[in-house]
Amino acid sequence: MKVYLLENGRKTICTIPYKDASHVVLKGSCPQCGDAVCKLQGTGKRPSSDDQAWEADAVAACCHKHVGTLRVETSTMFGVREDEVVLNGRCRVY
Repeated sequence: MKVYLLENGRKTICTIPYKDASHVVLKGSCPQCGDAVCKLQGTGKRPSSDDQAWEADAVAACCHKHVGTLRVETSTMFGVREDEVVLNGRCRVY
């Protein structure tokens, strides 16, 4: 799984600090307040327009301001929408 912050046409790498963390850590300082350690939390989870990742609005924990969009790229064969239906929906027979 790969996590990125998308803002102003840039794609910045984020890291997950530990298993089941409620935030990710941005590689670099906060785009809004300049804090050296920028922890980001996502709100409003949604499938990306290309259906290959999940996206959410990114909020910085240091200043509580919107800083862009978090993009979480997962391994998917049919797209994140179809994966969600298969994993959490009723069984389908093709």
